[in-house]
Amino acid sequence: MVIVGILFSFAALSLNTRPSPAKLAAYQIQQLLKLASDDAVLRGQIMGWHLGAKAHTFVRYKEQKWQLLKKDNLLRSNSIHSKLEYQLSIDNLPVTINKSLNPQVIFMPDGSFSNFYLSIQLQDSEEVYTLYSEANKILLKLKNADDY
Repeated sequence: MVIVGILFSFAALSLNTRPSPAKLAAYQIQQLLKLASDDAVLRGQIMGWHLGAKAHTFVRYKEQKWQLLKKDNLLRSNSIHSKLEYQLSIDNLPVTINKSLNPQVIFMPDGSFSNFYLSIQLQDSEEVYTLYSEANKILLKLKNADDY
């Protein structure tokens, strides 16, 4: 009986500590953007990130054009969760989502990158996770929808 009680308490704890899809997506994008910034510095090449309607992708500026990273296991295209809402702004201007591969966020070989603000929210939820750039860092914070 005691063993069953212990197992039940572990199961209850694991169910209650599951992060929201918005938090997971925000954290994943934060880590990928940091990786892209490091990649641009290490390779000495300009990198870019594009937020599309169904996926976000990374591109590299090579041979005078933006090239999609197809063979990169870490910086590959990632699909967007259908129940998440994304809002991106660059230099305080809203970005419209389009199908082109031109990136919205640019990572330079000197470690600098575009000034951006990305909010991610699960539909019908008050929790908003915000990624933003500040002093060449990519920060993540939780903000309630009422705070806007």
